[in-house]
Amino acid sequence: MKKLNLLIIVSIGLIISSCCSDDDCGISDTTQSLISITKDYYTNNNLTFSAKFNFYSERLINIQYSDNSYDDIYYEGDLISKILEFDANNDWEWTTTYTYNSSNKLIQKKVTPSPNNTITDVSRQKDFVYNGNLIQSESSWSDGGLHKNMIILNNEKLITEDKILNSENTIVLTHMFEYINESLSKVIRKDSNENITAEVTFEYIEKVTSDIYNYDKYLFGKEWKNNSYLNNHHTLITESDSYKVHKNYISNYNYSDFLTNTTITSTFNYEFDTSDNIIKQTQNVMSNGETYKVITTYEYE
Repeated sequence: MKKLNLLIIVSIGLIISSCCSDDDCGISDTTQSLISITKDYYTNNNLTFSAKFNFYSERLINIQYSDNSYDDIYYEGDLISKILEFDANNDWEWTTTYTYNSSNKLIQKKVTPSPNNTITDVSRQKDFVYNGNLIQSESSWSDGGLHKNMIILNNEKLITEDKILNSENTIVLTHMFEYINESLSKVIRKDSNENITAEVTFEYIEKVTSDIYNYDKYLFGKEWKNNSYLNNHHTLITESDSYKVHKNYISNYNYSDFLTNTTITSTFNYEFDTSDNIIKQTQNVMSNGETYKVITTYEYE
């Protein structure tokens, strides 16, 4: 099953987040119009998967995958409202719908199998309630599953804590977020006993990210940073591309899981054209002896 976390970026690992201020998240590369972003995934130098994100008038309208499945994207006003997912035989499999409040903040995400879905008939729903610097999230499944998140923001509306709770409101995991110059510097995962079980640290180059690189703002409107995180957030940490709103281009991250002895190191290289538009990102990953690579190319007209 493909969900929007694959849309925003399928990557090696799970999810972390980083944030920046509303006004200076990036310079706008408007000299050319983005028409596609292609991501090629390699394991030990062998191409294993590709995804092509197609844009029209700064909107992501379609994603095509190398297995011939695809997603169609729909909007209401400036906000993404629905995703229809189809398999390689053009059979409709899933519908994801989004609902927002009057402030353009995401209040519900629902993933529903189509009537002819052969995988499962279980639907999933996330509901979000806002109270000052607190966001309460509840994820429920039609077969009875349930868990909750309590997300705490600082005065700059950056996420500082994400507590995962079970149905009895007992804290299961906590993620704590630290920032330097409005870019995420560290995420720490703690268990229910406040023991640190994993952490990931980040470093950046001096160059400020562009609007095209942070294209989530074209999907989720003025509240795109937190809407994007709420759309993707999970119970574990890893890599930053899935919530790509750091102020500067990332140069590397280092992830350590102390429970499983897992380590992941990742480095990033970039290419830009003469108009300073990003045209290529190469991400190299080492994880417990395995090597991975993700090459992202940007096409303009």
